[in-house]
Amino acid sequence: MRLAAGRLDCLGKCYQGADFMTDNRVVQHPSYKVPMLTWWEGIYDQVFVALHPFYRIRKAGVSVSPAGSEIYEDVLPCDDRPENFCDMIKSRGEAVSWAEVHQAVAPDLPRSDVYLAIWLLACIGYQDRAGIDLQKRLAVYCQANRLYLPEDDGLAAILQPVVQEFLSCFGCRDVTAWDEFRHHSETVPLSVFRKAEPCYWLPQSITSPAVWGLHLPNPGILMTWGFDGTEAIIAMTSRTLEMARPENFFEGWYADAGTFADVFNPVEFLKREQ
Repeated sequence: MRLAAGRLDCLGKCYQGADFMTDNRVVQHPSYKVPMLTWWEGIYDQVFVALHPFYRIRKAGVSVSPAGSEIYEDVLPCDDRPENFCDMIKSRGEAVSWAEVHQAVAPDLPRSDVYLAIWLLACIGYQDRAGIDLQKRLAVYCQANRLYLPEDDGLAAILQPVVQEFLSCFGCRDVTAWDEFRHHSETVPLSVFRKAEPCYWLPQSITSPAVWGLHLPNPGILMTWGFDGTEAIIAMTSRTLEMARPENFFEGWYADAGTFADVFNPVEFLKREQ
């Protein structure tokens, strides 16, 4: 991560405040110092890690057929992307799973190694601790298949329509959208996340205008994003889990008692609470 330990320590203080066991946890991104299930103990019952997918962008006016990579746009360098690039992703993007890329590039390696390499490559580029050779293989595969790496930080454009479909299961028309440090929020209709709509951006924020949190107080669900994350963290009550299962909408897994918010880091990489 960019300045990983220092930045995360700052974030931990911002989210944590005087005591991490405060009611503000209901909308806060979890501190990296304690496991996520501990952070939300007494508020949410389960936590799901929902991966931001790889994606490619279908050429305008091209339908489902013919098959083949020629129906997709070439991968554009950051400096060449148009102002409406996120709208292009939302309307014409196609998701590709981490599992598919893993199997295509390095099926002989464990998921933890490959996912660490993907995460770091998406956030900051080549890292010795992730294996430079593996990351180069991933980069070559993405370029050959016109794939973009998963987006980092806030809600990814490719997932906005999926988020709309998922949150619609809970009988609510509106949702509260939050900025990174929970200073600004806006209640918006879920329809703003539909594929046909432009990408939704918060009108006020201290860092970026991306959505960093989505909260439905009733029946009780929080989707939250962290700096340099390539995943949404979904905290849910037992009631919401009875209404809709996140694994039916997102690629990912449920957190266990030892899962921290920096989900790809080895536990010993950062200082944790004892």
